[in-house]
Amino acid sequence: MRFFRRKAKTFSTTQVPLSVLMREIVYDAMLTPTEGIADLMGLPPISDEVAEMEEQASHDRLSNISELLPFIDAHADIVAKIATSAYILDEENNESMGKEQIDQLNHLFKMVSLSAAVSCVSTLTNIGLIESRVKTDE
Repeated sequence: MRFFRRKAKTFSTTQVPLSVLMREIVYDAMLTPTEGIADLMGLPPISDEVAEMEEQASHDRLSNISELLPFIDAHADIVAKIATSAYILDEENNESMGKEQIDQLNHLFKMVSLSAAVSCVSTLTNIGLIESRVKTDE
């Protein structure tokens, strides 16, 4: 049996210090208060002016993947329902969970999955590990 080797593709990525990458992820995750979250994560404080620049940079990164956001949102919704179902099935007293608790749990899982997916795709696009093949009018 003969195995074919694919020619290795070469690509370049942008090198980003971990603390900078972590702050970008915090902003791209779209959870607030961003600087409060960054502080709890142990990131160094930044000025209001730098925070505004970070917010604009995040807006620009998210604009680059805007065509994907409806698909990511739909995916996050499905993942949230899966996670909620798995939690309920694993819970010892699952019968005691009311509809309101289940809805809150689903909302929490949706926020987590949406934030994780958006910030991941944004980061991978920004550092050059993935490229969008979506055609635009530009």
